[in-house]
Amino acid sequence: MSMQDIVRIFANRMYNYRIEMNMTQQELADALDLDNSYISLLERGARIPSIITLERIANVFGIRPVDFISESRKDEKLTFKQRELLYIIEDGDPEVIDKIYTISKIASVDEP
Repeated sequence: MSMQDIVRIFANRMYNYRIEMNMTQQELADALDLDNSYISLLERGARIPSIITLERIANVFGIRPVDFISESRKDEKLTFKQRELLYIIEDGDPEVIDKIYTISKIASVDEP
């Protein structure tokens, strides 16, 4: 994978994550204490973020930095909420996972 491919993948995913969270470029810029024109440049692939900025952006979206640049992702079609739940489960303690499971079972019961 070339550097251009990585930049394109990052730019597309950043844009998609932002849209999925119903955030404007200005809201994301405010959350990161960056200029909204820089956010636009990142989303167009005209700039490459530093590692520190990449980490900060990932934190806003509740994902890992590697999720921006990995070539293939099995969870590509998952929504933001689904991905976030996967991360909670992956890194969560057993008690939290049990609570999530119980809530999901209660919520999925068909009402008469």
